[in-house]
Amino acid sequence: MSRRVLSLIFVLAVMAAGGAGARLVDQEGVDPRPAAGQQAQVQQSPSPGKDMYEKGRDSGAERARAKVALPPELKALRDEIAEQVGDLRATVNKKYEEAGAKAATYALWAAVGLFAIMVLASVLGGVIVALIFRRSRNS
Repeated sequence: MSRRVLSLIFVLAVMAAGGAGARLVDQEGVDPRPAAGQQAQVQQSPSPGKDMYEKGRDSGAERARAKVALPPELKALRDEIAEQVGDLRATVNKKYEEAGAKAATYALWAAVGLFAIMVLASVLGGVIVALIFRRSRNS
């Protein structure tokens, strides 16, 4: 009887220590005040005036580029680079989609394999337990 009481006290102590550790780790999540990072994000929101200034500056740069006449060689080079970048983006998007499909296929096969292993383990475990109980009844 004393072993059971000591085991119970030990288990309760381990549970209490685990709960205390979890509270220490989750202290930030329990704190109702926003974190410093969230406060910084709230304070750094851009003002409407700054947005208008940025748009005006960008449109001014575009207008200046449009006014400057580029030589035909540079225009051809710019168009060729734009075409190559477009092709590269299309290739990357295609590879990304293929990799996602392959990962989904592997995940599905892994799930099927895990299920098959679980079924096999349960059947094999049931057979082993049945054999153990059969031998203990015969003895």
